[in-house]
Amino acid sequence: MVNGDFDEKLEMVKYFVNDSRELLDDVEPQIIAMEEKALSSGKIDEEILNAIFRLFHSLKGSASFLDLQTIISVTHEAETLLDIFRKGQTAVEPGYVDLLIRTSDFIRNILDTVERQLNDNGYESGAAVIIEDLQKTIAAVSLSQGNSGNVEAAGSIPSEEAMDEPADAAEFTISGNLEEMSLAITPEMTQRFVEENLELLDDAEKTLLALEKEPGDLESAGQAFRALHSFKGNSGFLGYADLEELSHHAETLLDKIREGEKVCDSVAISFLLIAVDALRDGILQINQGISLEIPGQVEIITHLDKLSGDTDGSLDKGGPEQKCQALEVAGGFGQTHADEIPEKRPDQAEESRKPLKEPFKEENAVKNRGEKQPPSGQQQAIRVDIEKLDKLLDLVGELVISEAMVANNQDLKGLQLDRFEKAVLQLDKITRDIQEVAMSMRMIPLAGTFRKMVRLVRDLSQKANKKVSLEIIGEETEVDKTIIEQISDPLVHLIRNAVDHGLESPEDRLAVGKPESGRVTIEAKHSAGEVWIIVEDDGRGLDREKILKKGIERGLIKNEDRDFKDEEVWRLIFEPGFSTAEKISNISGRGVGMDVVSRNIEKLRGKVDVRSRPGIGTMIALRIPLTLAIIEGMVVRVGHTRYTIPINSIKESLQPKNWQITFTPDNLEIISIRGELLPVVRLHELYNVQPDCRLLTDGILVVVESEEKKSCLFVDEVVGQQQIVIKGLSNYLGHVRSVSGCAILGDGDISMILDVSDLINSVEGASA
Repeated sequence: MVNGDFDEKLEMVKYFVNDSRELLDDVEPQIIAMEEKALSSGKIDEEILNAIFRLFHSLKGSASFLDLQTIISVTHEAETLLDIFRKGQTAVEPGYVDLLIRTSDFIRNILDTVERQLNDNGYESGAAVIIEDLQKTIAAVSLSQGNSGNVEAAGSIPSEEAMDEPADAAEFTISGNLEEMSLAITPEMTQRFVEENLELLDDAEKTLLALEKEPGDLESAGQAFRALHSFKGNSGFLGYADLEELSHHAETLLDKIREGEKVCDSVAISFLLIAVDALRDGILQINQGISLEIPGQVEIITHLDKLSGDTDGSLDKGGPEQKCQALEVAGGFGQTHADEIPEKRPDQAEESRKPLKEPFKEENAVKNRGEKQPPSGQQQAIRVDIEKLDKLLDLVGELVISEAMVANNQDLKGLQLDRFEKAVLQLDKITRDIQEVAMSMRMIPLAGTFRKMVRLVRDLSQKANKKVSLEIIGEETEVDKTIIEQISDPLVHLIRNAVDHGLESPEDRLAVGKPESGRVTIEAKHSAGEVWIIVEDDGRGLDREKILKKGIERGLIKNEDRDFKDEEVWRLIFEPGFSTAEKISNISGRGVGMDVVSRNIEKLRGKVDVRSRPGIGTMIALRIPLTLAIIEGMVVRVGHTRYTIPINSIKESLQPKNWQITFTPDNLEIISIRGELLPVVRLHELYNVQPDCRLLTDGILVVVESEEKKSCLFVDEVVGQQQIVIKGLSNYLGHVRSVSGCAILGDGDISMILDVSDLINSVEGASA
């Protein structure tokens, strides 16, 4: 295999693995949802069942394209079992669900190997076990439904030849019973169908052109065959019968070519390319919402059948004139490949120009489609390596810094440069637009991460012998991809603790008047420039006395410090190795989980809030910055030092009057603002800086807010608002009090970014 072919296959496998992992992430919650609906109502939810069937079918189709026989055989059996469920009224028992989840896990493990070695070899024995269990279940379910005649067929492992048969049972059953299945075809499904099938057609076209140059290259014939086979399956699945029929006939001809039954000549390739063009035009019609119509379809199918020998009068037996006439029958689709058609003899040119049907022309197409212009054929989405996005974001950050340096160039200070000012404003606008686009490219919804927790809750509830329902709120909330990667482990640990420690056993819940089934809620929302991810349960709540006792035993607090506020007590659970569990289980109890939560969220410059009420439940909120790179900030000056305050934390700024200033008995400064008493934080005292102003009436107070708590920061001057690129502090500096990072200003100086939440908490601690 040459380097180009290897790189191409590597790229195809990469896309397959990523798509398959997404499909598996989607299928697990659906399987569990099907089980829950079946147990609660006694019936199978057809919509969920059909969705699961579609996912396994798509996975099988993609694996067929890459000839991954182990995945094909396993998914085929799972698909067969699901198809039996769809046709009957058999109850979905936990054992069936466990088997489907085992199948999902097995395929996920295979994908790791496929990613490394580009095939699924080495899993045959494991696949045999899964297939045997699936076949036994299929046989049992079939017998219970009275379908004993189908048991043998259902339980057989499909061979590659069987899967390539035109009358593929799964595909044609779906197509024929689409109305009966009541499939809800969403715009997202249609868009994905269009994108995937355009890629398949591009692959088929490329391999057909390669096949024409080397007619004996059976690998190219097989690759084109698999592409059209997947295309046919996708089309039949969504009920596009015309596309399914045309691709089936083209697939049949390719099957004869790859098996050596038919000679691959320029005429066969030309007609196959004409078919590909016709299929592509049909896909583009679907993309534009136009009623599907493939001009020349009957003629194309007729001559494909003649070429494959499925009807009498094969074109292979005809002379050049018959072949040439046949090519013109297809009309305009063949025009792009006119150079591949054999030349006609002059005396037959006139006769061969008389097609059996009026050639399809683009002008007529536009008219027949209600004056709509045909789509361009460009894909609406492409895959981009995450490293390239990271590099782009880094460059955008440098662009923001450079733009600030240009706008605040000290050499131009005091000069009247109108055109320069206009150019700077335009540069600022473009920079912000680029930043927004770059940031949006990295933003992805939390749905995928949240759906993985459905499986986790089910497994944990079974291990702990508890009944647990999971509620997901705000899964459409979008966050930076880096945040997604960092919060996955914390979420797992929080849910483990909620199920194992937080929720009581069914008997204990009933004894205190609670529902037998416990509830765990995962919620995501945006709030003041932050993403809040909340995990809440309705269990027994945190035991304050038990936590205090453990803290004293470990020397984390002194015995006389029992007047701690609840928030301070709850923070003890995040200490490394801290656990109040009386025994270690296979779920939790080693005191590692909450430490992981704290560390991962700190890496994201986030905060963890804990609230708990005995007997009511516990809520843990992960508060994470919406973006990790660029924020809007207000630069303030204290003496010769400048600080940056995130703009989302600022409520207002003012110069106070004497009558607004008062003092508490312990000499804490308080400012009265519209009837509200707010404490004052003097930044020069906090950071040991020499200020220009010491009297509050001479400086500026910036009112900041965090979690509905407010304070006033005393500064000498408000310099102005600008975009800030966040840079992490060097490790040798350690933790700097109430500082979340630093930024490079327009003149090249460094500004510390203040952590408003930590500042306000420090004020509360001082007052306490």
